[in-house]
Amino acid sequence: MMRHMRALHWFRSDLRIRDNTALHAACRQATDGVVGVFTICPDQWREHDWGAPKVDFILRNLAELKDALAGRNIALKIIQTLTFDKVPDALLKVAQDAGCRSLWFNREYEWNEMQRDDAVASLFHEKGFGVHEHTDKVVFAPGEVLTKQDKWYSVYSPFKKNWLSQHKDGNAPETLGICKKQPEIDVSSDDVPESLDGFDIAQEAVRPDLWTAGESHAQNRLKAFIDARVDDYKDQRDYPGVNGTSTLSPYLALGLVSPRQCVEAARESNNGRVDTGSTGVVGWIEELIWRDFYQHVLV
Repeated sequence: MMRHMRALHWFRSDLRIRDNTALHAACRQATDGVVGVFTICPDQWREHDWGAPKVDFILRNLAELKDALAGRNIALKIIQTLTFDKVPDALLKVAQDAGCRSLWFNREYEWNEMQRDDAVASLFHEKGFGVHEHTDKVVFAPGEVLTKQDKWYSVYSPFKKNWLSQHKDGNAPETLGICKKQPEIDVSSDDVPESLDGFDIAQEAVRPDLWTAGESHAQNRLKAFIDARVDDYKDQRDYPGVNGTSTLSPYLALGLVSPRQCVEAARESNNGRVDTGSTGVVGWIEELIWRDFYQHVLV
């Protein structure tokens, strides 16, 4: 390890400071502080059919993340490039300006995102930076749950059986606590924009009152579901007029809560079991396994 190593953590779909695999590792290994960065890519987001409600949710959560990071002495830089292909150079400039010598991020598995990440990693390696990629948005990384012939599953049910077996055998990663507080450094946070051109938050059906921003709210929403509704989940989840689901999907999508935290909360409410006991708990854990399976299929 370098004697003085400042780390750059690249936030994407992991907008939290607890149980964030790459951020946790960066904060433990850095010797000269950590800087966070988020890349806004409006044209790329439009190509991916992102709408104003999602963009509004992202921006509000970035503002909450900025405040949470400040409590750990971590600055949050915000950069804008129209498309993913401009991200590598923009990230490198942030790293150089902030005095960082290593880049840390959690893997994403969509095609455009993987191409972007490969380009970023290649440029940073070329310039002599350390690059550290981690598993975070799934419980088991794609390729960790395979058939006995070491092949990829194409059917959910046997994938689920193997996933549950590995989890019960203690192979699943444990949840991590809050990231380590860093020494103060001479890097300041950027302002988070309240809106973006091309995403007309004022004209579209944006309901911030329904989707409160912030990691703490995501944790409260998880607790409320586990305490009051999870046991009835299997029976009530398919009825739109009933508040029977977790309502955590947007929070999972942006990484305000991790799938590991969700499984752990469900398991603890079910006397440590993941495949027996409460049918509601088991049914919800199976839906979380579906999330892993879809990433597995995508890769």
